[in-house]
Amino acid sequence: MHLVAINDPDLLLGLWRGTLKCYGDDKHEKWPWCVLKDKRVWKAHGKTVSMAAPYLPTSFDRAPRNPAEKINSGYKAWEFLLYIFALGPALLKSILPVPYWRNYCKLVRGIQLLQQRSIPYDQLQGGMRLLNEFQQEFEQLYYQRNPDRIHFIRQSIHLLSHIAPEISRVGPLACYSQWTMENAIGNLGEEIRQDYDPYANISQRGIIRAQMNAIHSMMPGLSLKNKEKLPNNSVDLGQGYTLLRACDSVARVVLTQEAQAILDLWDKEKWPNRDGWANHKTIIRWARLRLPNGQKVRSAWGEGRSHRKHKRTTIVRVCAS
Repeated sequence: MHLVAINDPDLLLGLWRGTLKCYGDDKHEKWPWCVLKDKRVWKAHGKTVSMAAPYLPTSFDRAPRNPAEKINSGYKAWEFLLYIFALGPALLKSILPVPYWRNYCKLVRGIQLLQQRSIPYDQLQGGMRLLNEFQQEFEQLYYQRNPDRIHFIRQSIHLLSHIAPEISRVGPLACYSQWTMENAIGNLGEEIRQDYDPYANISQRGIIRAQMNAIHSMMPGLSLKNKEKLPNNSVDLGQGYTLLRACDSVARVVLTQEAQAILDLWDKEKWPNRDGWANHKTIIRWARLRLPNGQKVRSAWGEGRSHRKHKRTTIVRVCAS
């Protein structure tokens, strides 16, 4: 978590922004990669990062804020992760010199491959190769065997070469990442109800959590949770699917092309009462559909009802078969 979401981003941004100190005869003017030192460029780049927020689905959690304004104000590890390893390659392509941008892309792709929950062997080997190439090229491009730049070679750069072997030894990073530990700490902290003796309280909550986990391990079919109540005015479609508001107040007639698409799907799925609907061709639009896994899918109509510039709640690509 801290290696790729805080330590390495801090080093790269320090180099690109010229915030790392110079020693000996070395100067920032000798750094061809120091492209974000110009305040105008840095502010413009930060603005593009914040402008990307509406196009990130809410399932990505917190969108990165403008780094030019918030990088020193509690910028979260998750924000660094999305900024550096999702948006960065596109937003920095026209800013970084080509050799440095290519080197950076190898780091991004290597981390993307090795942070998967399930990693095929060929992708594990590919991720290891990319990170090893990044490490070697990093020393050639930035350090350049200059003793005045030895502080560029931090431990976090070397540790990248150990990620793939550790995955082979103990499994994917998701199995033992600090994300899980910090999430558990946050959940236990939220369960504290008495501030008189918080440490004793949280220890008891931890004991209860361990007991519940043990019960679920011994009896996987036992459910100790109350059945979730459906929201008001929702419609249970069965098999775990639920329509959620908002919805049309009256039925509307669909266009000819829309009706034909619905009828084609009706025939394909062999639903009953096809002719009854074909005579009227009216529908009621719903904004959201909750899936059996708990996720909520939102329709284009539901998304377009708000004129505020907010994050996309769902981004789905539909391909014709």
